[in-house]
Amino acid sequence: MHILVLGINHKTATLEIREKIAFAENHIRQAYDTLKKVHSVTQCIILSTCNRTEIYAVVEDLVEGKNSLLSMLQEVKGVNPTEIETNLYYYFNREAVSHLFQVTAGLDSMILGETQILGQVKNAYEKAIENGMVNKVLHGLFQRTVSCAKKVQTETEINCNSLSISYTALDMIRKKLDHFEEMRVLVIGAGKMSHLTLQQLHSWGVKNIKVTSRTYQRAKKLAELFDAITIDFKNLKDLLPGVDLIVSSTGAPHLLIHKEEMAAVMKERNQKPIFIVDIAVPRDIDPEVAVLDNVFLYDMDTLQQVINTNHKERKKEAAMARNMIIAETEQFQAWFKTLEVAPVIKALRHKTDLIRQEKTDRYIKNKLGQLNKKEKEAVDNLTKSIVNAILKEPILKMKDTASQEEAKIFIDSLRFLFDLQKNTFNEEGSNEIIENKKQGPVIEKGEYWSENRPDYIGTRKSNTGSS
Repeated sequence: MHILVLGINHKTATLEIREKIAFAENHIRQAYDTLKKVHSVTQCIILSTCNRTEIYAVVEDLVEGKNSLLSMLQEVKGVNPTEIETNLYYYFNREAVSHLFQVTAGLDSMILGETQILGQVKNAYEKAIENGMVNKVLHGLFQRTVSCAKKVQTETEINCNSLSISYTALDMIRKKLDHFEEMRVLVIGAGKMSHLTLQQLHSWGVKNIKVTSRTYQRAKKLAELFDAITIDFKNLKDLLPGVDLIVSSTGAPHLLIHKEEMAAVMKERNQKPIFIVDIAVPRDIDPEVAVLDNVFLYDMDTLQQVINTNHKERKKEAAMARNMIIAETEQFQAWFKTLEVAPVIKALRHKTDLIRQEKTDRYIKNKLGQLNKKEKEAVDNLTKSIVNAILKEPILKMKDTASQEEAKIFIDSLRFLFDLQKNTFNEEGSNEIIENKKQGPVIEKGEYWSENRPDYIGTRKSNTGSS
């Protein structure tokens, strides 16, 4: 049993590549339905944000598990894995756990220490639970990572004056204009990013704000919080000539505004400047609009180039946070390794108890004859106590060594000596036989394995941005 993460983010891929494997809600449901049919993947949580798509999975075999996740990407997102292989990264076990802790604490974000990712991780966890994809391991991992992120936020100043991506974009525009508060603003979308945008605009005294979304009631509910006006989404294109700033963050799988449409808008505006902030992945606004005169587009790629994450104070706090994460990772690893021991102990207890019952019943029948209920209970308790006394020391030693490197040797030895069938007991302790079946294309071990670094599969290359 292994924990595997497959991912892509703002450090390893451009926005154009990231949006190809961004998961809308319907894609997430489809992905989970696909993975439920795969025996090599037993648990899974998909985290998809504007800056990253990551799949956390519990797998029986690392190579088969990776193949299954890549096959799912191809089936659900229509992406050939070979086209994005250099942009993907893979971690497993300790490194996968450490990576998740860093992501959730904001240490792997475009803006160091940002807190929005914590809510996104919690939401991904809850969605996976709703889809029946979470069991003991990922429950334990994600509960611990949320707790660790909260600890980082409260015990360090990593998120002191933390800036959201939307704030960064809006602040850039505000500094260019003398009367920013007089701008006519259109916010497209009614999610978390739109909420943060409205919150910031409201704090800066911007009054003329319109909100639109495909779901009118959601837009209305959000607009009412900030005294904004709700507009029906079908009237979106009619609104464009009358606004000075557009902030778009929807989950639409296609472009909402094309270059030709914006060219017509600019003609109607007599080429008056318009600012567009597109923080959606996939993009809402055609990137080609940036070539039009007086159209100033800020998308995720543009923002990545201008956000400075090298603040000295934040880097000091990040070092403290990483030390906390190292400790939390080791604690989780110790717990995780006990899960490998538990099924073997259960199998051992089960087998020895079956033998005890069989021998006891035969002895009573052949040697002792008829016993009353009280006498049978006495014999039963005596034989149980003998078996428990024999097993006590081996079981205690197995638990004590669960987190040591030799643990697998001990587990395999115990299985061999007592002829315990592997996977007789699953991690929840039931006696269900767990079968393993290959899924997806067969990929040779050498293609994904580094013999010099056995805790790493695949490649991680930084094609864009800085770490």
